[in-house]
Amino acid sequence: MANESDLKAFPFLETEHLGRAAVICHRNADADAYLSAYALSTLFRALAPECEVEIITPGGMTTLTTKLSAKFPHNIAIGETVKDYDVYVAVDVGDEELLNEWKDKLASAGGVKILVDHHPLRNSGLYDRVLVDESATSAAEVVYSLFEAKGVKPDSLTSQALLEAILFDSAHLAIAGEGGLRAAVSLIGLGADLASARKDLRGEPDFGEVMAKLKGAQRIKVYRAGRWVVATSLVGSFQAHVARSLVYLGGDLALVAGETEGETRVSLRATQRFMDSAGVKLGTQVAEEMARRLGGHGGGHSTAASFSTPAGEEEAMSATLKRVEELLGELKKID
Repeated sequence: MANESDLKAFPFLETEHLGRAAVICHRNADADAYLSAYALSTLFRALAPECEVEIITPGGMTTLTTKLSAKFPHNIAIGETVKDYDVYVAVDVGDEELLNEWKDKLASAGGVKILVDHHPLRNSGLYDRVLVDESATSAAEVVYSLFEAKGVKPDSLTSQALLEAILFDSAHLAIAGEGGLRAAVSLIGLGADLASARKDLRGEPDFGEVMAKLKGAQRIKVYRAGRWVVATSLVGSFQAHVARSLVYLGGDLALVAGETEGETRVSLRATQRFMDSAGVKLGTQVAEEMARRLGGHGGGHSTAASFSTPAGEEEAMSATLKRVEELLGELKKID
């Protein structure tokens, strides 16, 4: 867990010197990234009321996040214009490559550079300070711990944003740990509404997502490795959603690859039972390893991870299946 003294010291400069702050999400920001950034912006303004905060979303946001940003509005930029900030906070990034062009901008920027995250820490040379809690299931849990450490009570809208972020990244608390559950209860006590959060996250299905899931099901290939069922598919978009749907269909482990925007993205999902019994951690043992082997970048959690590579989708899938065999034993294709 992030050091308590570091949490209290955030943002690591005197607030009277805090005039401008940038909160930077990973590319194609998801709900946890954006809502955590939104909450951080309110924390900054509580600490320094005159502080100007900008949320940076390199490469934009997901469809769901775009919808949520209407309920939790903020000044958003994709970060094309270089500005000087007193402090930069990268939130829910996981891998610095997911900052897109902001990786190089941060490297050359002045000001205090902070990472707030829950992904396993890989390299932290880009940042002056690191606030990481790998036991948390969402970045929002770490952000909420900052509110507690600073003695700031989030208002009802900020509490709602944090609750929805926690629900999003914990499969509606299904995989939340004790910290996530405690935070959710506390946020409800501060004015967040659980029913509203569930409704916001459910939303109307995106047509493109629906088609990707159906195509993914059409193209499914199934393998057995001992007691485990491994499902794979190739689709050009919504790889994470398709991988999740293959687990819902009964797969213990799902691998979905697709070429998009000049690279191949591979999403991996697994059941908690698979992780507990097989002992395979998708983020460190598969995604990071495959990114290293195929010249890309990636990472994630034990049951949800991804990587990107310049290799083609067939090559990436074949190599990933070989890695799975290394970890689980021989894969037998089921016709």
